[in-house]
Amino acid sequence: MVNDIIIGATIKSTLTSIQKSREANDRSSERIASGLRVNRATDQPQNFFSASALSTKANNFSRILDRMGTGINTIQQALTGIETIENILNLAEVKALEAKEALEKTSSALPDAILADAPVGYFRLNDSDTTTALNLGTLGAGGDGIYTNGVGQTDDILFYGAGGLAAQFDGNQQYVAVPVDDSINTLGPYDEKTIELIFNADSTVGRQVLWEEGGPVNNLNIYIDNGRLRVNGRTTSGAGYGPLDISVPIQSGVTYHVALVQDANNNRFSGYLNGEEFGSEFIAGPIGSHPNRNAIGAIDQDIYFHDDGPGNAPNRPDGSFAFSGAISDVAFYNSIIPQADLLARYEATSLPLSESFRLETLKFLEQVDDLVEDSHYRGINLLEKEKLIVHFNDTRSSKLRVEGQSFTLADLGLDTISFQRPSQVEDAIRTIRAAIAKVRDYGTTLVNDLNIIQTRQDFTRNFINIHKSGAEDLTVADLNEEGVNQLASQTRLDLSTSSLALAARSQASILEIFTGSGRALL
Repeated sequence: MVNDIIIGATIKSTLTSIQKSREANDRSSERIASGLRVNRATDQPQNFFSASALSTKANNFSRILDRMGTGINTIQQALTGIETIENILNLAEVKALEAKEALEKTSSALPDAILADAPVGYFRLNDSDTTTALNLGTLGAGGDGIYTNGVGQTDDILFYGAGGLAAQFDGNQQYVAVPVDDSINTLGPYDEKTIELIFNADSTVGRQVLWEEGGPVNNLNIYIDNGRLRVNGRTTSGAGYGPLDISVPIQSGVTYHVALVQDANNNRFSGYLNGEEFGSEFIAGPIGSHPNRNAIGAIDQDIYFHDDGPGNAPNRPDGSFAFSGAISDVAFYNSIIPQADLLARYEATSLPLSESFRLETLKFLEQVDDLVEDSHYRGINLLEKEKLIVHFNDTRSSKLRVEGQSFTLADLGLDTISFQRPSQVEDAIRTIRAAIAKVRDYGTTLVNDLNIIQTRQDFTRNFINIHKSGAEDLTVADLNEEGVNQLASQTRLDLSTSSLALAARSQASILEIFTGSGRALL
């Protein structure tokens, strides 16, 4: 008995055709569904791996493109800050020019205010190109001082409307010798004393005498002591007092009005800066006579400082503890000048107006530091001297380094502007203009860097598109073609199926003829 299934050649051929048609149909269906004609390495290895390399390159540059966008935003944030800072500096320049115009029209009533209170001595010190410091007080010529060791003149007035240059001390044993006189120091005791002067220190380092009268026992003085201004007094007359320690911090390059007031009748010793009291102490009585010589700008025959011990002060040579800076309008009285009058003296100068303009200008300038602090993007602030590096390729061999600069008031030189003296106003205007130029120059630099990045950004976009297009050319299917192929394969499958049925019936008929049986084995 034969159990084998016998398949004719026609049927075999038809089955093979059906299998191929089914495979072609499945392949077209997959391509239509995925949109790709190469879905795996086995489809077409060369195209698959080439397309994969192109896609990887495009993806790498897409990430680089994102970082370029971050760099562009960082620069644009800095440019926004730069533009705003420039606007602020322009307003500050207008205010400085306004200050210059207004201050140049001022005049000072200080000499009249001082002379109205009949000082014993009044030295304007605007005659330091001579040897004699004229005394405009009640002592007259008998109280004239002597410029000692080459005291010079300033190149600039100490304040607008000063009416003349001030005395310039170089810190090298220069001083004005003030004569000994009963009205100043050799009679006593003095129940009431007032000493006032205007000064501008080149430096506040060390100890520098502005005024001293007396000696190692009974003494009144005003001096700078390592960043502080001190008024001091000591006497052994009567119940005695001192040394005293009354002080206030000061800055170099700033013009101040300082006064010392001894009011023994009310047991009070006080210091005033710009008309405001900065300290006072109780005293038991008046200062006694003190025969040692008096001086402006250094020691002339000894002094008693606040930190000297009890008894007599150590001997100090003439010209020591010399002042470096400018002094003008030194006046001393054997009377009390009330605080209101001391404030009026300060206001009689142009110094309050100068301070008003300075504060108004600072209202604009103080915004600069806030703007600098706020001009950051994602942790990078180019206006605080931070750096930005933008890479242009995946190997990081091509890059742009954007150097930051600092634009704080301190870095622009605008944190210490002053309008007290004409030279300071001119310096302020020059500094503001230099700051504007610096801001504009950096803005130009940022724009150039931004243009470079944007150009490379456009190139990178095209680079990505080209690589993606290349990958697609190697792998993307033609959906029209694949649709036609699917229809053709489906048609071939249908025809092959019909052919298979016909071939089977034909083979069965032939077997029936030869076997006489109606059953055929397939």
